Amino acid sequence: MTPGPHHARRRAVAVAAALALAGAALVAACTTTYEFDDLGVGDESGGRTPVPRSSAQFVGAIYADLLGRTPEVADFTITQGGAELARIPLDEQALAVGAMDAVGDPRPVRDLVVTAMLASPEAGVPARADVDDPAAFVTDQFRLLLGREPNTYELGAFVTAWRDDPAVTPRTVIRAIVASREYQSR
Repeated sequence: MTPGPHHARRRAVAVAAALALAGAALVAACTTTYEFDDLGVGDESGGRTPVPRSSAQFVGAIYADLLGRTPEVADFTITQGGAELARIPLDEQALAVGAMDAVGDPRPVRDLVVTAMLASPEAGVPARADVDDPAAFVTDQFRLLLGREPNTYELGAFVTAWRDDPAVTPRTVIRAIVASREYQSR
């Protein structure tokens, strides 16, 4: 004799009841609960909506933060035999802003300008071997560039990268902070 549709329905109800009882038994058996402390990441002010810096604002900021001065205007003079053949005014601000504004996305150009500045002796960036305490170096850069202390996560990430990767140098740390959305906005 072949079981009818009522038999299949009773079987499905029995399986569902057994699963419900097993689930209830598991929930009752679990007495351990876990609580986690809140973890803050990034800027603690929270309510600020980042607004990207204009190219002029960015150039002014990196000159002040990386070189400790404002962009300068100087003349490039070409002479021959004591006679001046040409005088070309070079405006650091106008040249950098022009390069950044000439492309749709200025971020790659910003990175190139920062890289060039950090390679300059004028920036005074120490060699990796001259940094005795990477955590103190990272903390100083956060204070200088972002105006705040790094949080535990940020400090740990930078120090771990410094410790684990010999290619991470003071220039790498500065470039990473300057490339951050927090630095790139106002």
